[in-house]
Amino acid sequence: AMLRRMARWTPCARKMGKRGVFTYPTPRKLDELVKVPILLLEEGERIREIWRDYHSDKNGIYAGVLEGRRKFEVLMQRTKKSPIFIHPVASIDNSGEYSVLLSQFQGKHCLITSVEDFQDKKENAEPHLVVTFYDELLHEKDLTLVRTDICNPALTKDVARNVNKSIIKNYLTSTGYDKIVSFNHDPKNFDVDAYLSDTNNHC
Repeated sequence: AMLRRMARWTPCARKMGKRGVFTYPTPRKLDELVKVPILLLEEGERIREIWRDYHSDKNGIYAGVLEGRRKFEVLMQRTKKSPIFIHPVASIDNSGEYSVLLSQFQGKHCLITSVEDFQDKKENAEPHLVVTFYDELLHEKDLTLVRTDICNPALTKDVARNVNKSIIKNYLTSTGYDKIVSFNHDPKNFDVDAYLSDTNNHC
């Protein structure tokens, strides 16, 4: 039952004025962040350096790069078909305990809240992380710039990085994606407890 309710999560918690419109914590287009024509003059390795350096001193932001056009295309295809998944985050004190985050893709954006918040607030659960995939350089440079904004100050850049890697790994590997498909389309046969207790799945 919990998994079926997750499939209906549509975040609307971050409000803007009286309109009640969800607002992203980051610009939704790359040219609102950087000068795209100038980036296009650079080689791929230099673009990676510029992107990471640009965010290195910014609190609450993790920046990464997804290599290859095919990877991005597969990611978008798979997240459209199976947009939701869970990510156990290990405690920083190595106590063996963990919290669980729930991710949902909406196009090139991935909104992440905690399962606890989702169960408590349902569709009003606020995102703790927002991952944005900027594909404006994909055609010419064969890479996608990725930015993860931390909306919950209790989360660290390490958590943002590890959740980002978990999302990419699960959606782009056959083993991981099989689990995602089961989670989205055959929840009765998805063993939540087994998945969460396996430390190999911890972020």
